[in-house]
Amino acid sequence: MSENTIPELSAENANKSSGCLGRLGWFLSGAILPMGSFSYYRKAAQKSVGSAILFFIIFTLTLSVLSTFKVAVNMFSVIGSIRQAYVDGDIPEITISNGVAEVKGEQPNVLIDERANGNSIFVAVDTTGEIKQIDASRYEQGFLLTSTKLHMLTPQNGYQVLPLSDLHALFDRDPVIINAETVSQAWGVMAILFVAVAFIFIAIWFMIVRLMIIAMIALILWGIVSLIKPNTGFGPIIIPGLYAVVPAIYLSHLLSRSDLSFPGLQTFLLLIFWSIGLLVNLLDVKFVSEDRPMHLWTALIGLPMLILYVVDIFWQSPAPYDLVLLWGSTILTILVLIGLRLYFRFQSQKAETPTVEPANIV
Repeated sequence: MSENTIPELSAENANKSSGCLGRLGWFLSGAILPMGSFSYYRKAAQKSVGSAILFFIIFTLTLSVLSTFKVAVNMFSVIGSIRQAYVDGDIPEITISNGVAEVKGEQPNVLIDERANGNSIFVAVDTTGEIKQIDASRYEQGFLLTSTKLHMLTPQNGYQVLPLSDLHALFDRDPVIINAETVSQAWGVMAILFVAVAFIFIAIWFMIVRLMIIAMIALILWGIVSLIKPNTGFGPIIIPGLYAVVPAIYLSHLLSRSDLSFPGLQTFLLLIFWSIGLLVNLLDVKFVSEDRPMHLWTALIGLPMLILYVVDIFWQSPAPYDLVLLWGSTILTILVLIGLRLYFRFQSQKAETPTVEPANIV
């Protein structure tokens, strides 16, 4: 072989490359095709339970990250509101030195005075002595800062009075300055801790709790199916449920945005698509039992819908255009997916049908 000859890839390496791309395409298409492909549920049931669980974990982990990111955006956006409130004078700057509070602005300054729906709260700042305490007969909870004391009223601990001198030991500083900068910094630290805890709880709910619920339902369904069709494995039962969570989450978000939600909606949708997946796998009907090419590229049709759903989490267009876009993209995606699957199926059946040539008449 001469030095200028480009060696060809071996068949084994080509198959490995194709296999890797095929597995990646199968994995990514799971975010779309369960919405409108019977063949996807049938093919998925023929694969390992481990691959389905891996998809479920990554899919729900992605949802957890997006949900946590939304919480983080909402939390950190408050910092701008805090700074603006100080600029507008809605919240006064406070300096506590040697146990005595100094407040910039007019006093008494009543920040919150609400008594509605059985929930009453009072928050005020007054170092002039005009407001001496919180009226516990009118309010269930409240905070009052005077020149030397902090009055606190809560349903759990009742009425408490804390000398401001104790704040120096609590914060380990003197003076204690409460202004736009310090409050923003404190809120930022609290927001980071809250977001971290929120991610843990959201991830546990999306991944662990949902997986346990699906596994429990799968065990019940396995027992029922085994009575009808003995020797049915557990894999073909749980795998459709792991992929049915995809359309269940999308449609439950769509219905919730349309104020059509009810308790157990997502589980109800999950059971519908799960039942479809089980029927496709268990029924011996030629239309659904025949092996057909998956055409995984058709999952790209749902990409605009996914992008729109992600954008809708963080920013919503003016009503009613937001719902029109969500409903339109979802319905169009489902119809196009189903239409393409039917088209490819009828095209393949047409190609398989032998053509009968007319006999020559002598």
